[in-house]
Amino acid sequence: MSIFAGLFLFVFGSLGAWLLGARFPNARFLRTGYVLMALGGLVFCVWALSHNLAAGIVGIALLLCGGISGAIGAFRKEVRMFPQ
Repeated sequence: MSIFAGLFLFVFGSLGAWLLGARFPNARFLRTGYVLMALGGLVFCVWALSHNLAAGIVGIALLLCGGISGAIGAFRKEVRMFPQ
């Protein structure tokens, strides 16, 4: 089941990064978040096959960094759209 979750993260992150790059080229933080999500999905596939603790920790770190980057990008977009 973990392999399917990792593949889903990889496909979703790859498509999200590609669509953001094609449609909104200035959304660097959001695109970086999706790329890190895709890399985290690949690392989780490796972890599911090998059960290596280091691979699992790296996968969690990549997903965490991707989430933080995506949140920063979304917050920057909101600040640009609705200035005070």
